[in-house]
Amino acid sequence: MNIFDTFDRIYVINLPQRSDRLLETLRELHRNGLAVNDPRLHIFAAIRPQDAGPFASIGARGCYLSHLAVIREAMEAKLKNVLILEDDVSLHQFSQIPQEHLLQTIMQGDWDFAYLGHHQDLANGTNPALAQAARWQLFDGPVACAHCYALNQRVLPALVDYLSACLEREIGDPFGGPIHVDGALAMFRQRQSSCCTLLASPSLAGQRSSRSDIYPTRWFDRWPVVRNAVALYRKTRNWQRERNWLHLTP
Repeated sequence: MNIFDTFDRIYVINLPQRSDRLLETLRELHRNGLAVNDPRLHIFAAIRPQDAGPFASIGARGCYLSHLAVIREAMEAKLKNVLILEDDVSLHQFSQIPQEHLLQTIMQGDWDFAYLGHHQDLANGTNPALAQAARWQLFDGPVACAHCYALNQRVLPALVDYLSACLEREIGDPFGGPIHVDGALAMFRQRQSSCCTLLASPSLAGQRSSRSDIYPTRWFDRWPVVRNAVALYRKTRNWQRERNWLHLTP
């Protein structure tokens, strides 16, 4: 079995105009055992609001609303669990690493959040090429990413209520307000003492280098000639990162 086989539904959040990102993500999924025609795979058209509102940017607000909409949809569909991916996810060819422990834990269902991808420095290091098998580690700190995480059915109603309430609060509210979605998820977990959060060790998913839709576009992403050169540089850097990750020799 593949880790994908343990989820009722797998979402990819993607702005329709970013077909470049979606294509790369579908390639990543196909290389790692999930067919693009798998009925559990859902492409969610990311929300692009007209203005930033109380958020730091239009992109940050759209990202928040998109994650909330996906989580609400999973709750209303009464899914047993759901895997949520952003369209810049890089899977590092994680299917090469034994995942039996990950699969068993997900299927047993005694968890709330499960981050397959993260940036935490866990005890056994971050070099999956040296790991005999991926395992879960319990974690109660903030996780500064939301590009590859899973949610269990039992946490969905409370999480939807919390994320919805944050939209009605002021910036800086101690109970959580309009902030980046990964920050809101961290605040929710902090406030839920019984919440069980698991992190894959080693992390099995990173983020590809690409033009951001959350942060204001930089000058080199606005000029056509320079933009093409930067796009080539990003592809090269992503390729090199994957080689380094696997400790391949040039």
